Amino acid sequence: MGEVEVQQAAITAPTPDVEKSKPAQGYDEAADIFDGQHGDTVLEYTEKEATIVRWKIDFIIVPMMCISYVLSFIDKAILSTAAVYGLQTDLHLHGQQYSWASSIFYFGFLVWQYPNSIFMQKLPIGRWVGSMIFLWGLCLAASAGSTNFATLAVSRFFLGVFEATNNPAFTLLVSQYFTRREHALRSAIWWAGGPIGAFIGDGVSFGIGHLHGSLGQWQYLFLIFGPITMAWGLLLFFSMPNSPMTAWFLTPRERKIAVVRVLQNHTGLQNRQYKLYQVKECFRDPQAWMLFAIVFLQCIPGGGLTAFNKIILTGLGYSSVQSTLMAMPEHAIQLVSVLLAGGLCSYFGQGRCIAMILSNVCVLIGSVLLYTLPTSMKLSRLGAVYSLLTCTVSEIMCMSMISSNIAGFTKKVTVSAMVFIGYCIGQIITPQFFISSEYPTYPTGFRAYFVTSSMMVVLQIALMLYLMKENKRRDKIAEAVVLEENHGHRVLETDLMDLTDWEQPNFRYSW
Repeated sequence: MGEVEVQQAAITAPTPDVEKSKPAQGYDEAADIFDGQHGDTVLEYTEKEATIVRWKIDFIIVPMMCISYVLSFIDKAILSTAAVYGLQTDLHLHGQQYSWASSIFYFGFLVWQYPNSIFMQKLPIGRWVGSMIFLWGLCLAASAGSTNFATLAVSRFFLGVFEATNNPAFTLLVSQYFTRREHALRSAIWWAGGPIGAFIGDGVSFGIGHLHGSLGQWQYLFLIFGPITMAWGLLLFFSMPNSPMTAWFLTPRERKIAVVRVLQNHTGLQNRQYKLYQVKECFRDPQAWMLFAIVFLQCIPGGGLTAFNKIILTGLGYSSVQSTLMAMPEHAIQLVSVLLAGGLCSYFGQGRCIAMILSNVCVLIGSVLLYTLPTSMKLSRLGAVYSLLTCTVSEIMCMSMISSNIAGFTKKVTVSAMVFIGYCIGQIITPQFFISSEYPTYPTGFRAYFVTSSMMVVLQIALMLYLMKENKRRDKIAEAVVLEENHGHRVLETDLMDLTDWEQPNFRYSW
């Protein structure tokens, strides 16, 4: 038999005095797993053991996030299908009321972002996520009872409140369970629930399009997916672990291996102390503001496609039922582009900014074609619509960069909240570019697409150059040896102290 590679992680064993003072010093909760009755100071494990731990996490945590996002995307985008299945007529919507019904979802998303970030830090994350999913399923089912714009707007607002937990929570989960090199692909996999959900939603919607019952076709959409979401929320409430330190599917030894793997990111795991200085640092960090701006701008094409996709397709000349079929290639493009970007970035270890730039070049070309091509060129315009679906690469790469590049638990949840506030503002603004009187060509909407995609390319180049320059600056002034993920397995005491990336001279950024 070949020689087994043994990985060592040396943990500084705290003295009794240090142990007592940990809460005051703000140590990460990961420190507790090494301070139990066994008094471990060194953890040795084989590469095979680490692989088993990673696969267990992949088979439990990643599907939980992916299925949740499948339901999130279906529940959020279902309004687009309902709009062409009689909702606008039955609820007597006129003018920009449909646009506002789409936008008000993100008002709920917006007002809940900051409280949500605090609750995620203070409460068990598994219980919190499960509760929010159950409540948004309940809200979705109640949407079937809408009778006018006001009742629809109320249900959409609270749907946004309860769905606001998903993306920030999943960004934190990726940073808690995976190494930095693994972040891009795992983030892409959970986000792939979006196009998968779109396939499922459109398949079910196509079937409902042939259903003629006592209720409106759009009501059946809400009554089918609402209870399914509620059931999934209950399942997650009881099954999603709150951290790697308490994961039920790992043995006590495997939990330690999981913690050591992630501590090598130098981004920390869990800390329930809210640290105001980390909030202030977040607002002074250029990277945080660039991520905010990119996600905000990405929402112009992304949000427009979510809310107006079926309406755009019917404007090309397809019937309501045909539009659900013609939308399916879009979902394949989304799925392939996101997984390809995530896989390549994880394989090479860098390149997330490059993936974002290339995806926005496709959006720029597609939006220019939609703006300039005559309506008689139906297939060419359809192809241009398909090219827009690569826009979502930017959002998921930004999420993975929060997981990889932001250290300090309070700083991480604050950056997440800040970025998703930008997401909400962008989603609120976007439907207003699609002016009802401009149907079916929506020239204002597509002008906004190519302007924002151009701005994103500039911002993403600037972000990449900033991170590369910062890494070089740190290389020059570093007093300690930089510990590379695949070469050093020593966990420093500073990794257990919930320090931010600005406080760690050995921290290097992924770009």
